[in-house]
Amino acid sequence: MLRCKQVSDALAKGKYYDLPLRERIGLKTHVFLCVFCGRFNRFIMGMQDMTRSYLKHEQEDAPTADLCLTHEAKSRICETVQRAKTSDS
Repeated sequence: MLRCKQVSDALAKGKYYDLPLRERIGLKTHVFLCVFCGRFNRFIMGMQDMTRSYLKHEQEDAPTADLCLTHEAKSRICETVQRAKTSDS
């Protein structure tokens, strides 16, 4: 069984979810059973989970190269802008 200091150190280093499965289970078990570690370390673990989830969704929602304008579309935009400039003059 892990000690409170070991659990706090592991959580302070961040990314407990990158730990091997056995260590992660031991860490979670300690946090949920220990009166001293309970509230604070559960909060830290929750924050790390939310951060990981946010980063995952941010990467999935990132624009891809498919959303870029084609060369033809850029040319048409430039031509339209040039025509608008010359008609204003």
